[in-house]
Amino acid sequence: MRLLNGLLGVVTGILTALLGTVLGILAAVVWLVGGVLCVTVILLPLGIPVLKLGRRLFTLAGQLMHLP
Repeated sequence: MRLLNGLLGVVTGILTALLGTVLGILAAVVWLVGGVLCVTVILLPLGIPVLKLGRRLFTLAGQLMHLP
């Protein structure tokens, strides 16, 4: 039973690290889109919340990839 529990912990760790990596890539794309929106002065009010969303996604990705 202890072996199965250890194996489950390893698989869960790998899956959360993979999910954190994918979320980090998504956050980078969202942050880049927000930056482009901020460069165009007309779309600045839309770009600032998108940048904040990208920062939140980066934070969440970092928390998922953090090893206990």
